[in-house]
Amino acid sequence: MNTILRFVLAGLALGFAFTAPVLAADDARSIKQVMGENFQNVHKILNDLITSNYVTLPKDVAAIHNHAEALAKRPPAGISSREERDLFVSYATNLRVAASHLITVSEELIRRDEKPAAPGALKIDYLRVVAAEHYGAMITSCALCHNQFRRYIVSMAGR
Repeated sequence: MNTILRFVLAGLALGFAFTAPVLAADDARSIKQVMGENFQNVHKILNDLITSNYVTLPKDVAAIHNHAEALAKRPPAGISSREERDLFVSYATNLRVAASHLITVSEELIRRDEKPAAPGALKIDYLRVVAAEHYGAMITSCALCHNQFRRYIVSMAGR
């Protein structure tokens, strides 16, 4: 499957995953607001990856990183078994780690893009592919978690 199509499909999957109501945020903001921000960020991140515009990536990905960190500390109350709790925390941890790696890679891409390229050289390298892989890992973590635990999250939201 071509890379752009994979990005688009991955972005749609993550967008779907972020539309479900989730846990209460650590701060005073509502979880609906946090999820709305994440939903906007994942689309912006996808666009920035495709267009090689890395300047705002660290900040945008950091918001998702912080969300994952909060989720790992506060699994849904409806999860009763240790196995399910561990699985939930592992998804949140995988999201946090993928986001952390994407921040690191995007910071390096920003430094590289500040240097002038040789005439006629394409600004393509494997580091861009690594950034795309970490974005895909973020999406996968979100989709897996929402598919597994949405029933707890929806019941907590009063639906």
